[in-house]
Amino acid sequence: MANPRPDSLENLSHELRELVTLAWPISVAHLALIGMGLVDTAILGRVSATELAGASIGRSIGFGAITIAMGVATGLEPLAAQAVGAGEPGKAWEGFKTTTRAVVVLWGPLMLVAYALTCALAPLGTDAAIVARARDYLLTQAPGLALVVVFLTGKTYLQANSITRPALVAAIVANATNFVICSLLVRGDDALRAIGLPPVGLPQLGALGAGVAFSLAEVVLCLILFAAVPRVRPRTPSSPVPLSSVLRIGVPVGLQMFAEYGVFTFATLLAGRFGAVGVASHQIALGLASFTYMGALGVGGATAVRVGHAVGGGGSARHRGFVGIAVGAAFMSLGAAAFALAPRLLVRLFTDEPDVVALGASLLTIAALFQLFDGVQTVAGGALRGAGDVRFSFVANVAAHWGVGLPLALFFGFVLGHGVKGIWWGLTAGLVVVAAVLAARFARISARAISRV
Repeated sequence: MANPRPDSLENLSHELRELVTLAWPISVAHLALIGMGLVDTAILGRVSATELAGASIGRSIGFGAITIAMGVATGLEPLAAQAVGAGEPGKAWEGFKTTTRAVVVLWGPLMLVAYALTCALAPLGTDAAIVARARDYLLTQAPGLALVVVFLTGKTYLQANSITRPALVAAIVANATNFVICSLLVRGDDALRAIGLPPVGLPQLGALGAGVAFSLAEVVLCLILFAAVPRVRPRTPSSPVPLSSVLRIGVPVGLQMFAEYGVFTFATLLAGRFGAVGVASHQIALGLASFTYMGALGVGGATAVRVGHAVGGGGSARHRGFVGIAVGAAFMSLGAAAFALAPRLLVRLFTDEPDVVALGASLLTIAALFQLFDGVQTVAGGALRGAGDVRFSFVANVAAHWGVGLPLALFFGFVLGHGVKGIWWGLTAGLVVVAAVLAARFARISARAISRV
């Protein structure tokens, strides 16, 4: 029997160290960012189920609309990482500048689309009070969403240069800022009384106050991150990267993100038909599932960088991609264990309403089943982005989520009468399909040399 290559374990250990070193600050930064939504959920959940439901829908619509711009920002990953791997930092910088301009221009029209979507809430059967709160939250979070896409562009550029600490620090400080401001604006004088301070006449602004807090926190986020960006600017000039090159990569990534996020946003709108309890339970469970997803997203971003560096340097990306996929699956297994073992405990972190706790715990049990597949599809998508293969991921996500997941969600939720739980079973099926397809795609393209974008 042939002996294994003597350096195989050493290569695996080296790649694992490199990946984890790059991934953990990205993951923690993502976790801190999603923590803003969890903070909003926890604070609003103890004020009113209606305020929570409205803010949840407003947040879902806002982020759903902005995913195209977020995808363009994330699409900088292969361009910048491959340029850095090829020893062309000037091209990475020019790509960063063009991408930043593109996402700022996209923000305005996308916010108009988001507001127009709120007009569909009432026909879908959403209560009028929830619709009003959703619009309040959407309008006040809109400035913050512009800063979100700018932040993502800067973070992606720094990641391509293997610099992750500024995004980590920015996310943690912004999260703390959001907690303080959101508490004061949502709960008013009650927040002061809770810490032993006298009331000063602060009103309770509910969902509207949470949206204002989000936007102010995003200002802090961008100020900290962009203090680091000029230090990475290369001295050697490079020719400008045309907008067409950025959009050719970024738009398919944005459409992929929209296909995935959009189906969950639509699920939130469908949950509105089951009243405030249905929406609140759905949002709490989705917020917790999104929290673990952010960890896998960080591993996916690190894998995209590692694969991009390999492609830019003319090396093999296969080993790096599969190490990333394995790490992402292992991380999400931890989330699955937590959801399966303590669903009620986790839901009670956000609300004391018995009906919401019961339904939310049931949804978390379903979420425990799809965690592993969510990790695989997220990191496999990152590996494909690093390789520059972005169009296939878009098609796969549309087919899996909208062709498989959503029809099954409608069937289980409404035809069979399982309500919000039925919707979640359908979404789980979509995640299983896309995980298998994306992993198989990376296995296929990484079996040969990959061309630069």
